[in-house]
Amino acid sequence: MDNKFYVINEDGIRVDARALSKFTLNSGKSYLTYTYDEYNDDGMIKIYVSGIVDDNGIFSYREISSDDEWNDIKTILKTLARDENESFPETIKCDYRIIGEEISIRKAKKLLVSEKFANVLASKYSEENEVVAEPELEIPAYEPIVEEPVKTPEPELEKTIKIPTFEELQARNKNIQAAMETVKETPIITPKPVESAPVREEPKTPTYESRNIRVDYEEKFKKDVEPVLLDVYAKQQKHIEELEEELSKTKFDLFEKQKEALTLSNEKEEIVKKSQVLEEQLNGVQKKMDGILSVLQNNDN
Repeated sequence: MDNKFYVINEDGIRVDARALSKFTLNSGKSYLTYTYDEYNDDGMIKIYVSGIVDDNGIFSYREISSDDEWNDIKTILKTLARDENESFPETIKCDYRIIGEEISIRKAKKLLVSEKFANVLASKYSEENEVVAEPELEIPAYEPIVEEPVKTPEPELEKTIKIPTFEELQARNKNIQAAMETVKETPIITPKPVESAPVREEPKTPTYESRNIRVDYEEKFKKDVEPVLLDVYAKQQKHIEELEEELSKTKFDLFEKQKEALTLSNEKEEIVKKSQVLEEQLNGVQKKMDGILSVLQNNDN
């Protein structure tokens, strides 16, 4: 099994992903670890972690919001990846069946780990009691199985809706409000009626009122302002991701150095214990030698 499922990302795009691990903490919250098999120049692979909720077979994401929660998750991942021969702990097993499903995920946490780390996680992934469909009846999860009556074609709606961030909405409202304040209402001009001729009475010319010229500020905003905001947002997002990758790599290197230092400390303690044992043995030999010398001196006397 290649642990394949599908992620609907922030842009509403369906992306192939590979599940690495799923587990449940003592709080009862469940989590999914996955990867797009993205490697950096150092051979490190990027993995993602998101909270996961199963609502009657429909999966949705839950954001990891606190540092304590994130630290608990990283501890679990390090424990699972420590030894491939260790079995998956029963206490944290999650019975969600993810393989072949589509899951919308936003704001997932990211880590840079070694390929071995990711492979050990994936080797312990399992979906117990998984139902396997017959080959001739196998239907991809993303294809609808609904028969609809024939009707007049309507314009196809977008399948995904991009939800703007709070900052985008706030900036958009400020721009629209500023634009509305600068609009001055066009005055209504009522022409004077044409005077009738002295000889023949002509009907009076009807008066007309000019209509206010309305500007579609929402369309103008989308055309002129929104592309600039999206470009700035994309650059900021890219910079944040680069910083997160660098921070994750630094934390992982620090973890490895701490582990190495702990190993050296343990070896030092072993050496000290052995030295104490040798010193005690030498003291015992010295006492025996002193006793022998004392006996020899007494015999000489």
